[in-house]
Amino acid sequence: MAKKKKEEIESKSIEERFSEIEELLSKMDSDDISLEESFEYYKKGLDEIKESYKMLQSMEGEMLKLTEDGELEEL
Repeated sequence: MAKKKKEEIESKSIEERFSEIEELLSKMDSDDISLEESFEYYKKGLDEIKESYKMLQSMEGEMLKLTEDGELEEL
């Protein structure tokens, strides 16, 4: 089951991650949430942020720019 969860985490798009972070923030902002629940959402949010950062770093490394000659080169 842990393997499935890891694959699920890795298969999320950056948009899905941002959406989940927004959802977690909304839940944490609720007045009727316990401190324990808030802390769990906080930890999940940090995990999503870390994974999002890794994805963005990877995307940045793959980005190419178009030169004046019409050639592609890495940034």
